[in-house]
Parts: sequence; C-alpha cells; structure tokens
Amino acid sequence: MSILNGQALLASAMSGLTSTYSTLMSNSSSGKGISLDDLSNLTSSQLLNLGSNYSFVQYLTSNFASVDKDGDGEITGADLQNLMNTMQSQGLTYSEIQSLCASGSGDSSLLSTVLTYFNQIDANGDGRVTSDEITKFSMDCNQYEVEKKYKSYKASNTSLYYNDGVEDDTSSVLDSVRPTINGNSNS
Repeated sequence: MSILNGQALLASAMSGLTSTYSTLMSNSSSGKGISLDDLSNLTSSQLLNLGSNYSFVQYLTSNFASVDKDGDGEITGADLQNLMNTMQSQGLTYSEIQSLCASGSGDSSLLSTVLTYFNQIDANGDGRVTSDEITKFSMDCNQYEVEKKYKSYKASNTSLYYNDGVEDDTSSVLDSVRPTINGNSNS
C-alpha cells in the first residue's frame, strides 16, 4: 500500500464545495448568498454547469441549517469558509466523504480505502477522519506489511573475530588486523 494522501481527499471536498458555490452564486436571487430556495429551484443551465458536482448541492441542501451559521437564511461566502475551516481542522464524517468526495476528481482508490477502513482510521473515535489520521493509518499499514515481509528473514551466516594475543589495552581489535609497515601501524 502506498501512503494515503488525506490532504488530497480534503482538497477534493473543498474544491467541489467552492466550485459548486461559485456556480450557484452566479444565479443567486439576492446576490449576497445562496438561499434554500436557490438550492431547490435550480435552472437547467445551473444543472448543466454543475454536472457531476450535484452531490455538493444535495449536501448543502440537506445541511443548510448547520452551514448557515448566522441563521440569515443564506449560505454566504463566510458561511462556506467556516464550513471548510471546520472540515480542515476537525476532518470529515463518513457521510461527508461519501457525498463530497465521491463526485470529485480525487483518487477513487483513496476514497474507497478511507470508506472501507473509516472506523480504524478514526483513531480518536470522534466520527471524523482527519488528514493526519489517514496518513498515520497508512503508515501503520505499511509498517505492518514490511514487518510481515521481513519477519521471515533470519541471519544465516555470522562471522566472529577473536582477538588473539593482543595485550595492549589501548589498541582496538581493528588495530591487530590493519597491516603494519616497519613495525608501525599504518594510520
């Protein structure tokens, strides 16, 4: 297994949210933010522009109240930035990964691995995985594989050197095997 890149997974989610927000803002009814009405009544051109990013619209719709922190009825740029900061610092839940990363341009094997091993990756058990937790899980798996592979290797031939007849405590074992010239050691 190669090292899993948790930053790439988060970047995929952030990129999709930002792109979707920009597309939706282009036809916002108020021009200040995106209302639940804006999310529910998308035009055909918006749907076309969103393409595979529609899962981000679904995420914003189903989590509207929690994303709209100030409760003004619109998801503003500040609300979106708060959401992304929270995700960056606290990680992503299983459902957030499913909805925000599945349609992104990220690595599908990374997504599959994180979803498959979500509970093992979530080291602190808070229901979210961070980039650091993903990286640590990946490194632990790689270490296990290396240890498993090399556990079967054992030393098969050992050489020992015994120092014969050197009484001088100041010399080392290596001094007795170095060639000498005219009775002096070659330094």
